[in-house]
Amino acid sequence: MVRHTLAIALTAALAAGSAQAQQNTAPTPQTSQDKPAPKPAPPEGQPNNIRVELSIADQAGPGAPSKRTVSMIVADRNAGSVRSQGAPIAGARTATLNVDATPTILKDGLMRIMLGLEYFPRPGEGPVPNDGQGSLNQRITLLVESGKPVVVSQASDPTSERKMTVELTATILK
Repeated sequence: MVRHTLAIALTAALAAGSAQAQQNTAPTPQTSQDKPAPKPAPPEGQPNNIRVELSIADQAGPGAPSKRTVSMIVADRNAGSVRSQGAPIAGARTATLNVDATPTILKDGLMRIMLGLEYFPRPGEGPVPNDGQGSLNQRITLLVESGKPVVVSQASDPTSERKMTVELTATILK
């Protein structure tokens, strides 16, 4: 009888151990806490447009600089682009002026402007004929106040006397 009782107890212990092992290896159902949370949507822009004006003063010697102006209206937190090319002249590269701007209205009337500029004047254009030098390519992000002009860059061509000044005015339109 003792043998019989020991056999039953041993069988019961083995069965319990086997059931415990199956429970440990069984896949656990996923709960909503196990899933990664979705990324929040980026905030929408304010219901305002921004006028972005860029003025380039190009001076290649004595005398008054030639000026180029680009203006665009862009909604808050959206991108705007202007692409401009002059008519080609035989044997010379085409004059190019490209501007990209993404304004974001911040607190207290400040704006963050992401700005891209490519300016390639035609050779011979400007105060010094046939100089063929100078170009400007920049990508910057800056903070500006609405309606206040800011000189964002001044550059000199390393091989000539050409100097270029870029001024930005961004104005929140009501």
